[in-house]
Amino acid sequence: MTKQHIYLNGRILLQEDAAISPLDIGLLRGYAVFDLLRTVNGRPFLLAEHLQRLRSSADKLGLAVSASDDEIAAVIDELLELNGHEEAAVRLVLTGGVSPDGLSFDPATPTFFILTHELHIPPASLYENGGALLTEKHKRELPGAKTTGYLTMLLNRDKTAEAGAMDLLYHDGEHVFEAASASVYFVRDGRIYAPADCVLWGTVGSLVLELAADEYEVVVGEIALADALAADEVFLTSTTRGVVPIVRLDDAPVGDGQPGPVTRDLMARWSDALARA
Repeated sequence: MTKQHIYLNGRILLQEDAAISPLDIGLLRGYAVFDLLRTVNGRPFLLAEHLQRLRSSADKLGLAVSASDDEIAAVIDELLELNGHEEAAVRLVLTGGVSPDGLSFDPATPTFFILTHELHIPPASLYENGGALLTEKHKRELPGAKTTGYLTMLLNRDKTAEAGAMDLLYHDGEHVFEAASASVYFVRDGRIYAPADCVLWGTVGSLVLELAADEYEVVVGEIALADALAADEVFLTSTTRGVVPIVRLDDAPVGDGQPGPVTRDLMARWSDALARA
């Protein structure tokens, strides 16, 4: 197996030689953001959009990304070549850097690293038969930033798996927000409803809604939990999974319990977009 390389604070190193300080505030306090993109035909896909989101997340935490977009693109290309993946996921992580007291940090000296690993695509059966979500009352502390804090999702991994679900659907008891690791959309009477508040901007979700705009009305706004549970169709979008039909919420089927026509159409449009990339 090819030895894996990682980018860390301006240098490309063997992954086994890379290390960050135990005083890093990303470790001590979880003060960090990240982004995750994928390759298509060996090339970074939606790179500009992911870097835009990374910088937006960083800005919300008062952090500065310590490399230009062109520099990051060049690093990603070098890592992909060195690491020899057929298709890869690319993870970019930015923390506040070393914090001697666990509270203060210097935004001018962040920790920034980039790593790649093989892209794991869900089985075809998930797209053919659909998946399930488990509802969970939770709202992320800073929804507009893609932070590294996934405590609620990880604490519920066993419960989610036991329920046969692929992810959590966050809500506050009145409105739905997003999945723990994906954007979620609802279809009712042929319209697509997109949650707008307390959610992370989805790079793939935004593209999918653009692809849908010529055929479907897209309504962006608050979505009541009751309306979400009564939707005709539900689908999620994410970088590594694309468009996934959701056919069950908790113990209740969505619609007739099968991937619906709107979702299937969007899955086909997404596949076409990947083929053109």
